[in-house]
Amino acid sequence: MNIAIMGAGLSGLACALTLEKYGYEADIYEKRSMVGDRFVIAEAMFSMFHTPFDDAVKFLSENHDIHLKPSSNIQKLYVYSEKETSCLEGHLGFTNMRGKHPESYEKQLASQLKGSITYNQNASYDEISKGYTHVVMATGDALDTKKLQPYDVAFKASFRGAVIEGDFDKTEVHVFFNNDYAPKGMGYILPHSDQEATIVLVYPQYPENEGLDKEQLWGKFLAECSRRLDQDFKIINDYSLEDYRIGTTKTARIGNTFFVGNCWGAIKPVFGFGQFESMLTGIYAAHDIAGIGSYEKLVQPLYQSYHDSLTLRRAIEKMDNKQLDRLNKSLDHALVADLITSKKINLFKILSRVLHPFSRQT
Repeated sequence: MNIAIMGAGLSGLACALTLEKYGYEADIYEKRSMVGDRFVIAEAMFSMFHTPFDDAVKFLSENHDIHLKPSSNIQKLYVYSEKETSCLEGHLGFTNMRGKHPESYEKQLASQLKGSITYNQNASYDEISKGYTHVVMATGDALDTKKLQPYDVAFKASFRGAVIEGDFDKTEVHVFFNNDYAPKGMGYILPHSDQEATIVLVYPQYPENEGLDKEQLWGKFLAECSRRLDQDFKIINDYSLEDYRIGTTKTARIGNTFFVGNCWGAIKPVFGFGQFESMLTGIYAAHDIAGIGSYEKLVQPLYQSYHDSLTLRRAIEKMDNKQLDRLNKSLDHALVADLITSKKINLFKILSRVLHPFSRQT
């Protein structure tokens, strides 16, 4: 077999590492000049969204020989709405770095790779596929998938983010829900040191949001963050993204072409993170190529998890600020908090089935 992996992101590198584990070597093509050639940003892997895997880092290490070092473990999650504040406590997950940061997950995966990566390779799928029996589409771009099959876009998102200086506790994460500055969206602060954190405002680009002033919303959000954390922040660098597609494929595999990571649809719509799912799709594609599993069957739970997450997002999007306050206030009840952080009960799956009783086609 001749195997090509298009993209050296989380899913592509996880696929390559797994293939090496079973004695296969893949040619990896990356259009950029280095692994993680993008802006620096912190992301989170929340255990509450990965049931039955209560510790994603441990699971990847013990079950798949992929070893990651998070920036920090999350012990407290503060949730802010217009007039309410709640706090969840426990081992809630991990924060990690992405992009050009020297300890980004991309760079950590690349350091474990025995084979090499061909950089500055902007060849098309048609060009690459001619010389290989198997191709893993891991470019991270849904538009690459759309050239080959339908890609169901749930929504396009607008991002405004920055790295800020301040006084932070690395074990504490802050999440904001308020339609005044995050219409049908959210904001968050993820510390990656005692002095630096990533701050992001993200909301869907629905028609009713198109006329909003993005910079005005960003200003309101920054002011709210300063008020809630009682400090002024210094912006080190910032970025802005438009038309970021959140969705998923109709088919995980076509012939000997495997769609993984964001080319498959690994981002969870409810909060917008998908590192764990991206790596799993890469691992599962490698299992299929190595003859020890069916990619289509292995990703079925991930499809269902995506649809459960989308159902929750649709429900939250319908809430005004008063309803968000009531929802946030309920998090302070011990029973609700215990259910959310439970390692045995998948509360979000249960809620999504209540909201959408008929299982979506996966």
